[in-house]
Amino acid sequence: DYYASRGLGDVYKRQFLYNQPEVALEKYELTVSRIIKGRGAYICDTGIGQKLLVPYRGHEQRAGTLRDTLAFIQRNGMDVEQISQTKEQCIISRDNCEDAYILKDYRAGRECSTDSIDDMRGGSRALAQLHNILEKYPLPSDIEVESLHEKAQRKCAQIVKLKNYILRRSKTNAFEHLFYECYERFLEQGQKSAEILCELENSKTSVPIYCHGAFNQHNVVYTQSGRWLPVNFETMHPGYPETDLAEYMRKMLEKNHWDTAVADAILDSYCSVRSLDDTSMRLLQALLLFPEKFCKLCNHYSNSRKSWVCDRDVDKLAQLIQLSGEREEYLHALHAICLLYTSDAADDL
Repeated sequence: DYYASRGLGDVYKRQFLYNQPEVALEKYELTVSRIIKGRGAYICDTGIGQKLLVPYRGHEQRAGTLRDTLAFIQRNGMDVEQISQTKEQCIISRDNCEDAYILKDYRAGRECSTDSIDDMRGGSRALAQLHNILEKYPLPSDIEVESLHEKAQRKCAQIVKLKNYILRRSKTNAFEHLFYECYERFLEQGQKSAEILCELENSKTSVPIYCHGAFNQHNVVYTQSGRWLPVNFETMHPGYPETDLAEYMRKMLEKNHWDTAVADAILDSYCSVRSLDDTSMRLLQALLLFPEKFCKLCNHYSNSRKSWVCDRDVDKLAQLIQLSGEREEYLHALHAICLLYTSDAADDL
């Protein structure tokens, strides 16, 4: 035992564990004057500006790729966060419990408000600017891009698995009752989405780039410089840029009852910086058609104890069912837009 070998009692052990951020920060060439606990990270006041110490799950090589990519984005005109190296020129720093961290610049600012059209437009433009830069960054020739249709099929299989589990039960709880009311509709949407994604992937017309991976209202901020900037790139991965846009739109629309005006504002702002062709629009449509939130709720329930049902999951599922009509109305409208894009592309030919 690390603590016993040094004669540390329980009080010292607790204090030792509490100071783990300081231990990780000692690996860097900087002076820290204050540490503030943030959302899953530590905001550090240093002699060279504010830094963010973030827990990191991944290999050193992947962290190196992330650092290089962020440096490329900054060189191409977007002042995104940069990752610091330790005194030994390593990217990952570890504390005495061998937990891994990375240290990056802290971009102070306010998050995108889901109540403000202007904020949502600003976030959408920032995403388009990011994608314009990332499409210039060469992906390694041996890199593998996850198949979107296979991912969709796996999630559909999880819905079927949960359905079969519920059928075997003699009694159903509140969550299971709601699930059984709506699963067929969502499963049908998921399967249709998987079919479209398979067709698009087989056509080989979409070009993968590095994507943000978690672009939502929490990960784009309005900075003191008066610009919208993406933050928190730890989930960056090779994929299709439409996945970032679809996630952003889904989050905004879920908060705004799938308001067509909100969707149009986000799309118009994105397209004012980066155009979308008919293939991109069809891919976006397929991604938004997929019942992502329903799958997340099902996955959370499947991995939780069945002896106690989370009331929050029940409320979320009930709200999802309540908004399903508005969501489907928007998907019909988006389908019409995609047909228009396809028609315009055919006319151009």
